[in-house]
Amino acid sequence: MATLEQQIAQKQDELNRLKEKAKTLENGQKIVLGGMVLSVARKNPQFARQLLSMIGSEINRDTDKKRLENIIDELKAVVNENQPQAQTMHQIPPQNQHG
Repeated sequence: MATLEQQIAQKQDELNRLKEKAKTLENGQKIVLGGMVLSVARKNPQFARQLLSMIGSEINRDTDKKRLENIIDELKAVVNENQPQAQTMHQIPPQNQHG
């Protein structure tokens, strides 16, 4: 029969394996969810705008911002492609009416 210390070590190993399994599951869920969010944002300019706003307010570390640069650029392009074009003609000022 294993000593108490051996049983504790075995249970700690089992706990560490379960923690690693949970972490792997969570990371997989984040990847699937992130992929879905990007897919929606690429098709929906309003959602892309909201996502850019969330990125701006929630992502604080420079390394994370750097990692997302190409996605941010892509989302900005989605938003910009679907904005109404600015009028290129100057508005004619109203004429002065005399008399």
